[in-house]
Amino acid sequence: MNYSVTPLLERRFNTEGDGPKFFIKYEMLQPSGSFKSRGISHLIAQKKKDLMKNGEKKLAVFSSSGGNAGLAAATAAKSMKLDCTVVVPKTAKPRMVEKIKSAGADAIVYGEHWGLADQYLREEVMAKARESGLETLYVHPFDDEIIWEGHSTIVEEILQQLEQQQVPLYKLKGIICSVGGGGLYSGVIKGLEKYNLVKEIPIVAVETEGSDVLSKSLANGSPIVLEKISSIASSLGSSYISSFAFDSAQKYGSKSVVLQDSDVTKTCMRFSEDSSIVVEPACGASLHLCYHPARLESALGHKLGKDDVVVVIACGGSCTSFDDLSMLYSSIS
Repeated sequence: MNYSVTPLLERRFNTEGDGPKFFIKYEMLQPSGSFKSRGISHLIAQKKKDLMKNGEKKLAVFSSSGGNAGLAAATAAKSMKLDCTVVVPKTAKPRMVEKIKSAGADAIVYGEHWGLADQYLREEVMAKARESGLETLYVHPFDDEIIWEGHSTIVEEILQQLEQQQVPLYKLKGIICSVGGGGLYSGVIKGLEKYNLVKEIPIVAVETEGSDVLSKSLANGSPIVLEKISSIASSLGSSYISSFAFDSAQKYGSKSVVLQDSDVTKTCMRFSEDSSIVVEPACGASLHLCYHPARLESALGHKLGKDDVVVVIACGGSCTSFDDLSMLYSSIS
């Protein structure tokens, strides 16, 4: 197993009122610092097994992401003793490029955005690797059914951990998760489907304005492509939503919440002060509803009592430092 079983712990966010009990799933404790370790390590392990079964070529991992997916690919590849190359766009933060390198991968900076970096990876970098005799393993940041299968393990853990803490399943009134391209959301759907709970437990999908491709797609009635990403929550910055995620959101009536960058930044700072844990805005988006349960109740369409339970997936992430948060907070204050 190349990911960690992370804690699910009850945390009180409001000292007053009769709001629900929030249980936080601490995915920042994964080997790469985010939930992406689950799906991406699962993909690499599965493809490694399949590709090396009948082949004698040396296998290498290739990914395109200047964020958490690239770091997860590099971290997982190193644990499996595989070479890894990550092409990052010019917009990638220098600290993330260094983290990817420190995890043992080669990092190539190319293109103004992820799409160009991905195209260069597949058409140039991987093509040359194949010409040199390598077996290439491509890792998409989120849009892959094997990745969703890996992410679905989070649901199994949540159910087991609630049982261990003697929390009856009927008290679970929702799962909150942040949504970018839909990888984590799709994994949660897959996990709930496996246990026949997908119609019983609603998912609250949280985005930030400027990266709200799911919300806009649902309003449109069909998937759309964002012309640009304007949110500071860079880890939510996908121009499109996976078709499975969109179809599932429609089919199961998932609740969509869109937040302002300023609100999410304030939540990240507040959570850091309360817990001494730094989270990036993509993660802060979900945590925001813990500090503002009325917004959660509005999304669900009903009040939540003091005995009700809501699970929040703190997706983690390594893209943001405390200094980054402080600068963002200062800019909105």
